[in-house]
Amino acid sequence: MEFRSAVSLGTESHLIVKDICDQLGAGDGIDLAMVFVRPSDESSAEDLLKELRSSLGAKHIIGCTAGGVLGCGREIEDVVGTSVIAASLPGVVVEPIAGVDSGGDETLPEDARVCILLADPFTTSTERVLQKFNRARTGVPVIGGLASWGMSPGQNRLVSDDGVANSGFVGVVLRGSVDVDVVVSQGCRPVGETYTVTSCLGNVISELDQELPIQILEQVFADASQEDQSLMRSGILVGRGVSRDRETLGRGSFLVRGVIGADRESGAISVADHMKQSEIVQFHVRDAMTARDDLEMLLIPQAFEDKPSGVLLFTCNGRGERFFGQPNVDVTIVGKALGGDIPLAGFFCGGEIGPIGHSNFLHGYTASMAIFRPAQLAN
Repeated sequence: MEFRSAVSLGTESHLIVKDICDQLGAGDGIDLAMVFVRPSDESSAEDLLKELRSSLGAKHIIGCTAGGVLGCGREIEDVVGTSVIAASLPGVVVEPIAGVDSGGDETLPEDARVCILLADPFTTSTERVLQKFNRARTGVPVIGGLASWGMSPGQNRLVSDDGVANSGFVGVVLRGSVDVDVVVSQGCRPVGETYTVTSCLGNVISELDQELPIQILEQVFADASQEDQSLMRSGILVGRGVSRDRETLGRGSFLVRGVIGADRESGAISVADHMKQSEIVQFHVRDAMTARDDLEMLLIPQAFEDKPSGVLLFTCNGRGERFFGQPNVDVTIVGKALGGDIPLAGFFCGGEIGPIGHSNFLHGYTASMAIFRPAQLAN
């Protein structure tokens, strides 16, 4: 198993393709190529993805446009850039994903190891797609992210074996002789206690433990440290527990969503998600130190594993230099934890896809990654 990665900062399609191919030594033997492009405009995005599709010589390809790209130890933000990772996968079957967004539940092969999914946020109900995957094969991780360059429907571009599209989603299932470790680092920490949603409608929570959410939030703020109060002023988040058993909930077992509104007259708050009666919630804040520590902690077990063949990293477009105060933080942490110069590619997403427990979810504010190694033979 071999992964190779390349990054180009070129602005002309034919020069970018030449640069990428020269770095990869592209040719026969690429089973899967994944490409992430921060273009200058829609036309250049489409042209570049088409040229990469025809020039890389990969048996399968997926990719999308992005607000920024990751690769070769760098996080390229706010400037034109292209990141590609090419994999030779002996003993691995690569199957394009098709049809999961249109009626009926899909089936996945029993030996499916991972699904890689890239979606346009304006034209795809990603959460519905993930629900179908969760029903199709419990425990198979789905990793990926939402294209983040376009600001309205039709602006993003996605590439697959079938060509270049401006809507929908693309993806592959890998099955066979590959081991995949998936890490989802939310980079947030809780403040206050856990509460039960006792009344809600859509994305509006009107009662927590039969009390007004605004009153509870005011008490959480009053009881918080000065540091946490400062972070809460910058933005308060709600974590939705993935279980309704408080005893099983801890750091990393919440789906973190933003609080997007509050009504002082009714005491209700609105959240960037549809809420459910009786679910457990906890307020959260995010800060750069927690995000660093969380990612480093989750990668500690990798020190006991063989050096990976390659990595896909999907990080929130709210991270990066503006959040951490310095460039390349996520890729640097990943590189140090995995033991050096590992082929890596990815992008800054408009939403990150990854599992918590045995189910897959759409996240915000996370760094979500897949770490690939050849499958270990059973004794």
